[in-house]
Amino acid sequence: MGLRQLGESARYVLTLADRVVEVLVEPEMQAFNVRIAGRDYEVETTRGRGRRRRDEGDQFVAGKWLLRAPLTGVVRDVRAAAGDTVAPGDVLLVVEAMKMLNELRARVPGRVAAVRVAEGERVEIGNPLVEVREEGA
Repeated sequence: MGLRQLGESARYVLTLADRVVEVLVEPEMQAFNVRIAGRDYEVETTRGRGRRRRDEGDQFVAGKWLLRAPLTGVVRDVRAAAGDTVAPGDVLLVVEAMKMLNELRARVPGRVAAVRVAEGERVEIGNPLVEVREEGA
């Protein structure tokens, strides 16, 4: 038995005792979408601590994406300002929780409409942090 990644892709080959299976792994904020032999599975990481918590991190309303705090901590760095253009994956904020720095990233392309927190501010799970107006919205 074994699992081998194919290059730098999201594709893997899982070797079992009686067969070989292709596996596709797509990381999400606090989970992985996994496709094994044509069947889809969602695998939550221990950081996710449940679907309710992950769902609070994303909210789309009227063409705007609202990043909500996925964890409790202190804002250590604000890297986005109103009017900035962002792409998926750009770091918007850094939040410290349990002595670990967590980069919170944009999930949509667009322009920052509002930053609702400041450096040094304590945030709780679900607090609104950054609002991004999606491109073309």
